[in-house]
Amino acid sequence: MDISPLHRLVVIVARGHIAAEEIAATTRRLVEAKVPAYAKIIDVSQATSELTREQVQKVADLLRGAPGDASRGPVAFVINPARIGFANVFADVTQGERPIQLFRSLHEARAWLDRTRQGPTERRAG
Repeated sequence: MDISPLHRLVVIVARGHIAAEEIAATTRRLVEAKVPAYAKIIDVSQATSELTREQVQKVADLLRGAPGDASRGPVAFVINPARIGFANVFADVTQGERPIQLFRSLHEARAWLDRTRQGPTERRAG
């Protein structure tokens, strides 16, 4: 996990089979880092996991925090479209809570985050 305070961005890359304990540990580190408003790129395109919907829901609950906590930043998952996994279920159980999208490439994910973080009131110079 890489956290960039300058860019207000968290990047997580997962490869291979990821156990529930690893996901729980990463979730705890995210909570402890106090970066809920940061944008996140989570690349799970080369990872697999066996989490149940209930386990994914617990991860989402941990990341939500207490009612009234700071707003949560957008999440861009880079996925393997041939597999339905953690990212798909996470997007489903958190639908409507924050901007969240699934992408096939890191380039697409970064471009979407840039557009999302600009917001409708900001304009690029030039």
